[in-house]
Amino acid sequence: MLNRPTRISTSLLLILVLAPALVNAQTPATTGQATPAPPPETREEALRREREAKKERLEPYHPNGVEWTMNLLEKRVQPLMARDGFYARLGSLTTGSGLAYGVGFRNRRLFNRHGSGDVWVAGSLNHYWTIEGRLNVTPKPSGIVSIDAFVRRMNYPQEEFFGLGPDSRRPDRSDYRMHGTVAGAVATVRPARYFSFGGGADFLGVRLDPGTATELPNVQDLFDDLGVPGLALQPNYFQTGAFAQIDYRKPVNARKGGWYRVAFNRFADQGTGEYSFRRLDVEVRQYASVLAERRVFVVRGWVAMTEPDAGSRTPFYLMPALGGNDTLRGFRAYRFRGPNALLLQAEYRFEIWAGLDGALFYDTGKVTARRVDLNFRGLERDYGIGFRFNTDEGVIMRVDAAFGSRDGRHLHIVFGTLF
Repeated sequence: MLNRPTRISTSLLLILVLAPALVNAQTPATTGQATPAPPPETREEALRREREAKKERLEPYHPNGVEWTMNLLEKRVQPLMARDGFYARLGSLTTGSGLAYGVGFRNRRLFNRHGSGDVWVAGSLNHYWTIEGRLNVTPKPSGIVSIDAFVRRMNYPQEEFFGLGPDSRRPDRSDYRMHGTVAGAVATVRPARYFSFGGGADFLGVRLDPGTATELPNVQDLFDDLGVPGLALQPNYFQTGAFAQIDYRKPVNARKGGWYRVAFNRFADQGTGEYSFRRLDVEVRQYASVLAERRVFVVRGWVAMTEPDAGSRTPFYLMPALGGNDTLRGFRAYRFRGPNALLLQAEYRFEIWAGLDGALFYDTGKVTARRVDLNFRGLERDYGIGFRFNTDEGVIMRVDAAFGSRDGRHLHIVFGTLF
């Protein structure tokens, strides 16, 4: 039997003898290993690798319920909405209209492929309906100048109203019917890749009648024209305006870049001359992403200001409004309305699966009677969580649950994007 020192020496000898063989035996396996792929630089690259990995699996991949729904929306529903010829129309007609559905006809090959036409009709379960026709013409292949013209006939029978100003009350909730015709045209000049400007003119012929919601009083039962301008009389308007815009968002369903717009419009009363006014809108949207664009931070700021002409008043139904699925999501549609408005929104969007993003959001803002009150005091606010069913071409559908407002909890299910 070997003593302890002898056993240790023998072990060391065996290690020294066998080590080169072990190293040589392992070398082919080590050198044959593939070099780890670098992390994906974009979300598109990450999705492509995901699809390739699924193809290499020995067993067929079985999508879960959410992925099956996304495949249905992306491969069946979205093509029906984006195709030329007859297509399905899904979405909302205006804030508070509910889900609207209809049919349209689109042709993007007019004028030797320099123009497109689109006519559609849609209605919602709340008896909202719209008929609209649009024509776009881009005279030259360069696309520097484009002209858009439209005509719209609409009926919005349950538009809600709570009063004017930041102190409007929930118990004063009432409704009215807005219906009429809007038509106009706008010319856009794009001298640089990200910059465009233009101007246009519209005709607005809308009227107000008692609303059709049986559970709500009519606006005329709670308010009068003295406190709510435009309630008793709605003249026709000739609207002219101009805008400038910078847009360098990427991709279409933006995950980085920015969008900035300034627009000025003048509404000229074509009847009494008592309701002519001017309106200025300034909006900023900024996007930043990390981790191959799987995490996106978005902020939005919007300021709108109106100013009546001397001896005139601004009609309430053309004033800026906050509340509903696209502004203050913790409040009912049009919960706040006034001559001036301030809105700030932030979202953190994170990928859950390919085609499904989650979102955490925060909204804050207010309306004011005077421009000097457009500050950060007395802001309304809400927060919440949402989900976005999307592709790189845009959001197909989103669901937002909002909390934290003095109006309670609100759930919004909307086809289309927010910002």
